[in-house]
Amino acid sequence: MVVSSTAHRRVLPFRACIRRNPEASMARLVTWSRSHQIAAVGVALAVLVVIAFAAVGTALATDQPTFCNAACHEMQPFHEAWSKGPHAEIGCINCHVEAGIPSRMAHKVVALGELWTHVSGDPKFPLTTVTPVPDERCISCHENVKSKSPGFDHAAHAKRGACQSCHATAGHDVPRSALESAGILNATQRQSLVSTAVAAVDQGKANVPGHITISCTRCHDLAKTGCPACHTPRHEQSGPATKTADCQTCHAAGEKFVFAHPADRTDCASCHQAPLTKHDYKNECTTCHTKPGVAWTFAHPKRTATCTTCHTPPAKHRTGVCTTCHKKTGVSWAFSHPTSRSCSSCHNRPSSHRSGSCTSCHRRAGVSWAFSHPSSSSSCSNCHTRPSGHRSGSCASCHRTGVSWAFRHTSSTSCYSCHKPPSGHYGTRCVSCHSPSRKWSNAHFTHARIPGGEHTNRSFACTNCHPRGYSTHTCAKCHGNASGPSGD
Repeated sequence: MVVSSTAHRRVLPFRACIRRNPEASMARLVTWSRSHQIAAVGVALAVLVVIAFAAVGTALATDQPTFCNAACHEMQPFHEAWSKGPHAEIGCINCHVEAGIPSRMAHKVVALGELWTHVSGDPKFPLTTVTPVPDERCISCHENVKSKSPGFDHAAHAKRGACQSCHATAGHDVPRSALESAGILNATQRQSLVSTAVAAVDQGKANVPGHITISCTRCHDLAKTGCPACHTPRHEQSGPATKTADCQTCHAAGEKFVFAHPADRTDCASCHQAPLTKHDYKNECTTCHTKPGVAWTFAHPKRTATCTTCHTPPAKHRTGVCTTCHKKTGVSWAFSHPTSRSCSSCHNRPSSHRSGSCTSCHRRAGVSWAFSHPSSSSSCSNCHTRPSGHRSGSCASCHRTGVSWAFRHTSSTSCYSCHKPPSGHYGTRCVSCHSPSRKWSNAHFTHARIPGGEHTNRSFACTNCHPRGYSTHTCAKCHGNASGPSGD
């Protein structure tokens, strides 16, 4: 059988074609490879464009307030209140997210975790889904707000609080009925199941009025056995009596751990220590704490009896009627010292106290009326009389300034500038006998034993006649080396 050359060429294998015309075959192969590469790049670019459009579309969609309403049913009451409020034309992100694409993208990453919390129903407390709105975001729109509105000064509160402190509901003022309808508020207890979930929790179970009645481990995956490991006590000592009982003593066992203080309790000391330093009562606790219940609030009458019936005056307390000084009626009966009363009506002058007006020295008006001595505004003799035998001269030369005006003697001062030698005194330098290292007050001179006269053959000690002590010196110590005595 004879086959034509044309038919033979048609059935030749690809390898034979390459052997017959390798250059043309390689050219066709390269052309086919490039076309596929271009097609692959085109597909990749198309995929990237689709992903980019999807990402941008998702970002824009999640920026809209409708997404918050559609994604989480908990947001429905807030979305509805926002749509009817004065900020309806402003999106959620304008107030709740920092401006700028990087900040918004970072917030969306965090929001993915919040979205998963909603979908899975497995929250990790504490929840911080809503961040505080800084003043800068408010001012970005309200930059022309006046610092002083009619009857209200904004500037006076600018340093003590943020805009959100007073205008927290400006964005969405949600009525209570809307929260009840959405199941966020317990209509029976009328307490928010969301806001009290953590804030109202104290010792014991996390079940309080208005709280979803579930166990701690339902939400806290890593919760320990005891709730106090996470919930610290919030009890503050509002008075001098302190509690010594365990939590379960007052918080009755059960699901709610409600504080149960009996109304007819009389043995207060079984839980509250009797204070030894702060409280000055001498009656039963229920004498003053008359409102039974949880608080046992202290109720002091205006004045139904003498103060000393319950209170013992402190040591060194002035005598007289208590209400003369304790004028602030009520719980504290705080001490109030008038400024117009005569001091002598309540206070007696101490012994050896100077005469004159008390306020001339006690200048610090108020509770203490502390002693305040001016540095040197007048002559000392206006108030003080020199003691007998006191040296003459300026008081301030020895009594330095200050509250006490204490006497200060310097070792370098010339003795003769202040002191006159007594009659019969030796004519030597004072410091030869009166050493600066010794006590200068009541200083006395001790003479060496003098031979002859009354001192001859005395067998008893010198201190029998000289009880203040003595010391021995040579004559030349005081009288010099001359042949005759140089002293008195």
